[in-house]
Amino acid sequence: MLIDRGRRADRYPWLEWKVRLFLLGACMAIAGMLLEMQWIVAVALAILVLAFLVRFMPGGKGEDAEPGPEPDTTGWP
Repeated sequence: MLIDRGRRADRYPWLEWKVRLFLLGACMAIAGMLLEMQWIVAVALAILVLAFLVRFMPGGKGEDAEPGPEPDTTGWP
């Protein structure tokens, strides 16, 4: 089964960049703590904040690729 990357890219246009920035920031934070270098930890924190701010970047078409299922309103589990 092949993954359709085009459809996912429409729904989550910045997902790959968020993951890359998170991994970079997390690795730098751990390295800075292990090496006891505060400036590396500060740079890592800035990268993690940048990764969070990518969430608010405009992009995509603003429409769902496919509608979700109808919610069950019967009250039965």
